[in-house]
Amino acid sequence: MAKNKVVNKTRRANGEGSICQRKDGRWIGVVSVGYDENGKAIRKTVYGKSQTEVAKKIADMTGRLNNNTYEIMEKKNCGELMLDWLMVFKKSSVSSRTFEGNIRNFKLHILPIIGNMKVYDIDTMTIQKLINNMVDGGYASDTIKKNKHILGQFFDYAIDNKWISVNPVSKIKLKSQDRNNKKEKYKALTPEIRKKFLEALNKDEANFIKPLCIVLMFSGLRIGEALALKWSNVDFENKRLKIEQAVTQDVKYNDKGDILKRITVIGETKTTCSVRDIPIVDIVVEVLKEYKDKQKKKQKAENLDAELTAPNSFVFANNDGSVRTYSGCRVIFNRFLKRNKLMEYDIHFHGLRHTFSNMLFEMNENPKVIQQLLGHRDVKTTITVYNSVDNEYIRQTTDKLNERIKENNIVNESNSTEQDDSPATQFTDDELDALFEKLMKEREERKRKREKDLEM
Repeated sequence: MAKNKVVNKTRRANGEGSICQRKDGRWIGVVSVGYDENGKAIRKTVYGKSQTEVAKKIADMTGRLNNNTYEIMEKKNCGELMLDWLMVFKKSSVSSRTFEGNIRNFKLHILPIIGNMKVYDIDTMTIQKLINNMVDGGYASDTIKKNKHILGQFFDYAIDNKWISVNPVSKIKLKSQDRNNKKEKYKALTPEIRKKFLEALNKDEANFIKPLCIVLMFSGLRIGEALALKWSNVDFENKRLKIEQAVTQDVKYNDKGDILKRITVIGETKTTCSVRDIPIVDIVVEVLKEYKDKQKKKQKAENLDAELTAPNSFVFANNDGSVRTYSGCRVIFNRFLKRNKLMEYDIHFHGLRHTFSNMLFEMNENPKVIQQLLGHRDVKTTITVYNSVDNEYIRQTTDKLNERIKENNIVNESNSTEQDDSPATQFTDDELDALFEKLMKEREERKRKREKDLEM
C-alpha cells in the first residue's frame, strides 16, 4: 500500500472540488480552475492540516475564480502585488519622505521574507514570525510598528479585491519591550555638551553654522523649517518667527520602486500644526541681526548678484540666493564638528531641537506650551519623545529631594525616639489633612489657570 494513499473522501458540490485525507493525516483538495488549449481540465491542489482548513482554501479559490482574480493571483506573487499597491495607491496618499520610508521598509523587511509567497498562502503565523524576527534582530519599536501598519493596509486592500477573506495582520501581537531592553539613545545634548558646543560656535564663525544652530537650539525648529525661513518671517521688533514652509525632498522612482533622483523643494510643513508664529529669545534675535549685517557686507564686498537680505530672500541662502539642501548643510556641519573635536558626541541637527525641548522641561514648563512651540500635533509626542533625561538631570533631581528632606527634617538623622520639634509635629492629624487638602486645591487652581491661558 502506498504511503500517502487516500483513506477518506468528502464529495462537494459540482465545481467546488473534492477533499481527501491521506494516510499521513494531511488533507488535500482538488479544484478545477479551467481548461487548457486541448480542452483538458486544469486542476489545482491545495493542502491543509484539517478538512476545515482545506475547505476554506477551496472556498477562497472558488471565490477568486468567480471574481476573475484567479489569473492575477497565480501570475503574481505577494511581493509583486504589494509593490503595485505601493506605487499606485500608497505613493499618492503620503508625502515623498514618508513614501521613501515605506519603500525602504518593504524592500528590507517584507520582500525578503514573504515576497515570493502567494497572497492567499500568507497566514497570521507567517506574519507573526516576520515580526518576531525583527524583534529578535533588535530593530527599533517604531520600525517594527511601521512594517506592521503597512502590511495591515496592504492586506485590507487584498480583501477589498477579494484575493483573501481575512487580514492575517489583524491578530498580530507586539511585545511591550520590543527593543530587547536596549537603552534608548539620548538625543538631546547634556548640559556639559551644550556648553562645549556653544563655546565652539562662538569662536568658529567662518560660515552660517552659528546662526543656524542657535535658531535650532533656542527656537526648536526642524532643520527643514529653518532652511525655508525668509527674512520676512523674522520679526525683529516683536521678537517672533513665523514658520510657514519647510525644505523637503521630492523623490522620483522607477516602476520597481528604485530611486532615480532627489530634488530639493520648498513644500508644506510636516503637519498643519507645524505652521506657527512663535516668540523667540534674545540670543536668537541678536544672532540673526548680526548674521543679516554680515550678509549685507558680504554681498557688497563680493559684488553678488543675488539679494541676500531682501524680505523674500532665504535667511540661510547660498551665495546665488538659492535654498540650501540638508545634505550640503550636514557636510559643512560635520566639518565644523571635526574642527572643534566634537565628533565623539554624535551631534545632529535634530538633536538641537530635542535640546530646546529638554531645556524647557528642565524648567518645569507646561507640556502644552512646549507642544505649541515645537509644532507637534499631539502632546504625547512632546512628552514621550522630546523629553529625554540623562543621569546628570536625574542626579540634580535627587539632590533637590535630599535638600528638601533636610530642610523639613523629614527623617530624624539621629534615630532618636525623643519628641521631634520640626514644624510638622506642631500640627494635629486633622490639621495636617486640612493643610494637605488646601495645597491640593491651590495646585488644581494653578493648573486650571494655565490651561485657560493656553485657550485664550
